[in-house]
Amino acid sequence: MPKVIELEVERTIARFTLLEAWAPRLTAAIWDSLPASGKLVHGRLSGDVALFAVRSERFAELPADPEMAVTSIYKGYMVCNVFPAMGLMDLTISYGIAEYRRATGVAYTTPVGRIEGDGEAFLKVVQRTRREGEKAIEARPIK
Repeated sequence: MPKVIELEVERTIARFTLLEAWAPRLTAAIWDSLPASGKLVHGRLSGDVALFAVRSERFAELPADPEMAVTSIYKGYMVCNVFPAMGLMDLTISYGIAEYRRATGVAYTTPVGRIEGDGEAFLKVVQRTRREGEKAIEARPIK
C-alpha cells in the first residue's frame, strides 16, 4: 500500500501519494520526518509553485543530487530538493505551469508526491500565496 501524507493550509487539506517507486530514499526520508510544520511561500523563479522547508537530521544522510532529475513540475505534483549540509529539504507544490529554476537558470529536482483526487480547493489556497504571502502549513503522515 502506498504511503500517503496530508498537507493542511488554512483548514484546507490535500492528500499526496508518495512516489516511492520514483524516489525511494527521498520519500522514506520525508515519511520519517513527519509530522512537520512551517511556512508555505510562493516560489520566485519557478512559475506556479509554492514551497516549504522541512528540517530533519534524516536529510543530512541524503545526497544533494536529485534521485530522479526533472525540470517540469506538473500541476498537483510535489517535488523536492535536499540540502544535506543544512539538514533541509524544500518541498515544492505546483498549482499550474511550472519549471524548477534557480537564479542561474533551469535546475533539476525530484518528484516525490502526487495529489489524490480533486485537489482544486487546496491548489487554490497554494496559488493565493502569490498575492497574499506566506501561509502556515502542516504536513503529517496518514497511517
